[in-house]
Amino acid sequence: MKEKEKTLTIEHFREVLLACVEQVTNGKGSQRHGSDTAFEEQPWKLISDNVGEGFVIGQAIKKLMELKAHNQAMLTNEGSPGKYFESYGKWKADALGAIVYTVMAIMYKEYTVIGTDEA
Repeated sequence: MKEKEKTLTIEHFREVLLACVEQVTNGKGSQRHGSDTAFEEQPWKLISDNVGEGFVIGQAIKKLMELKAHNQAMLTNEGSPGKYFESYGKWKADALGAIVYTVMAIMYKEYTVIGTDEA
């Protein structure tokens, strides 16, 4: 099914950011790692505690690199609308994932540089 037409407005920008929140709270990341575990106790945080924010930055880079394969699949499937949009869906999920991991890197850096209220 084709998505509704999009315009390059701040509202569209907001929709993309809300899709990132949706991915974290209800998407693949939540299903794989979240369960009933608090966000700050999930693997991304525990691994970052051991190796630093480089982990989540690496995950963002990996997601961005995967976009290239999805672009190729989209080109290959241009004649098949169903397969094309399936490839686009995977592309979008990984693009959102890259944004999510980038936000996690910002959060983790702020957490380690600025600290918390907890003593």
